[in-house]
Amino acid sequence: MTKSFALALIAAGTLFATPSFAQTVGNCPADAGAAAASTPAWVLFDLGSAVLKPEAKPTIQQAVAAAKARQVVKVCIVGQTDKLGDKNYNAKLALERSQAVAAQMVRDGMPGDKVIIATNPEAFGNMSFGSKDAQEKDRRVTIIFR
Repeated sequence: MTKSFALALIAAGTLFATPSFAQTVGNCPADAGAAAASTPAWVLFDLGSAVLKPEAKPTIQQAVAAAKARQVVKVCIVGQTDKLGDKNYNAKLALERSQAVAAQMVRDGMPGDKVIIATNPEAFGNMSFGSKDAQEKDRRVTIIFR
C-alpha cells in the first residue's frame, strides 16, 4: 500500500468515524442529586438489533437538550436486553445499544466527556412470553442524568 493511499484511508476514516465518547462501561456514578432525580428516558430497540429507530432520535435530542439545560455532570447510557437468547450475545448487544445512543447524543451536541456507557443485560427480563410489550420494554437503553 502506498503512503498516499494509506493517508487517504486514514482521512476517510476520520470523516466517517463515530463521534468519540467515554468508553467507561458499567461505572455510572450513583451519587444522588437533583439531576439524578429526573425521570430517565427510554430508547426502545427491535429484537436482536442495536439500530436506532427513527422515533428514537427526537427522544435522544430532547435528552441532550435537557442535560444541557440542567448542566448535568454525567449522562449514563445503560443498554439492556430481554432474557431471550445467549447471555454473551445479550451482553454484546446491550453494549452496542449503549454505544448507538451515546454516539447519537454526541452527534446531537452532548459533550463526549460527559457520556458514560454502561450495560445491564438481562437485568429485568420479564419473560412474559404472552406479552410482546413486556419483552419490548426490556430491549432498551435508559438515559439517566447524574
